[in-house]
Amino acid sequence: MKSASCLLLLLASLPVLSHAQSSAADSQHQRGELTGARPSGDLLARPRPQAAPRRAAASSDLIQQHLLKTDVNLARVEAQQLPGLYERFIGTTRDERRSWSYPDWDNAAIVLARLNQRYEQVRAALPIEERLRIRTMQGEFHSLRGARQAKDRTDK
Repeated sequence: MKSASCLLLLLASLPVLSHAQSSAADSQHQRGELTGARPSGDLLARPRPQAAPRRAAASSDLIQQHLLKTDVNLARVEAQQLPGLYERFIGTTRDERRSWSYPDWDNAAIVLARLNQRYEQVRAALPIEERLRIRTMQGEFHSLRGARQAKDRTDK
């Protein structure tokens, strides 16, 4: 009898547990994290004051333009353009990563999150080979960022 009541209690709690797990995954997806991998979080984040929203938007557009080597509205990018944008992004990251500060890594992560959001919207239109290339570049960014964090820890 006692095991039956425990089973009923367990079955009754399943919808609650399922909702909690899916809402956490939804929030990560909305932030543009790499889907299917562990979230990057703020690996290299340092406390810093918040900038005014208008100035921050203009600044982030300039950062995006620098990292992608083009001025593009990511919300309107076609699926076929995304692999090239990821290539430019990871190329800039490879070239400049040794001189980046913590805010530079954070800004690059924001640009990657924007790319990832657009990727999620149009990925069905891409061939599997292109999707794999994009996933590889997403992973490379997170690896480079993690390597920087590890280097900073060992240099202390």
